[in-house]
Amino acid sequence: MFEIGFDQAAGLRTTFPPATGIHVMPVVSLNRPALAYELLCTLAAQLTALRQSVVIIDGSAAEQPGRWPQPGAHLGLLQALQNPDIDGLEQAPLGAEWLVMPGALGLQALTQTARLAGPAVALSRLAAPFSPGVCVLVFATAALQAELFGGLGARALVPVLDRTQTTLDAYGAVKQLLHADVIPVLAPWTDGMSPPAVPLQQVVDTVTDCAQRHLGVALDSWPQAIWAQRTQLCALSAGATGHSGAVAYRQSSTAPHRRAAAPLWS
Repeated sequence: MFEIGFDQAAGLRTTFPPATGIHVMPVVSLNRPALAYELLCTLAAQLTALRQSVVIIDGSAAEQPGRWPQPGAHLGLLQALQNPDIDGLEQAPLGAEWLVMPGALGLQALTQTARLAGPAVALSRLAAPFSPGVCVLVFATAALQAELFGGLGARALVPVLDRTQTTLDAYGAVKQLLHADVIPVLAPWTDGMSPPAVPLQQVVDTVTDCAQRHLGVALDSWPQAIWAQRTQLCALSAGATGHSGAVAYRQSSTAPHRRAAAPLWS
């Protein structure tokens, strides 16, 4: 029912390949989502500069109740999922660079679908309201990303910030993602304005070393300058036949090299 393939020519491209569905890049929200949200907007701005349509699903914000949002409010993911009249979403509201949708309730609904019918069906539901070719950035906790995208070969960006708590936050996110076979990728970021609490490279090295030592994983790390290009090459592609259709998805890549499984409490 579901066809899985790997495109060996993906590394030669500089843009998304033609597709009938959407492209999904999970971005992990840390314990302080506002800090990581700036990273998310930076990625969205890079993609927009490459003339890529971007939708942000903000799992840290809840949708308004009702079938349609109140005047002046953002359309929510749950409303888009539940209303078959909503499709072709892509364009940003007037005066905005990209479409931002609150998605806490909608993402929770999709995790229920993943539990009952599998992540591929949940991915199909996620794809249904959007225009083909749009890049959907899913901003949510590592636990939710693991449940929603586990087993699909997806990568997930894990923000690494120049803050003391980031080391524990990022390492904890890496463990949760790996446990669900979601591939974590470190995304070091600094706003360049506020003085760093700790050197950014020190945080990256600590997370990387801990993952290698305790989890047996050599983590990939994407410099800020290439986030958009790597997202275009590595995002999970998902196509849907409608609000109730089946999905065909393409895995971005094989998982990084791992040793034998280590306890997740390391």
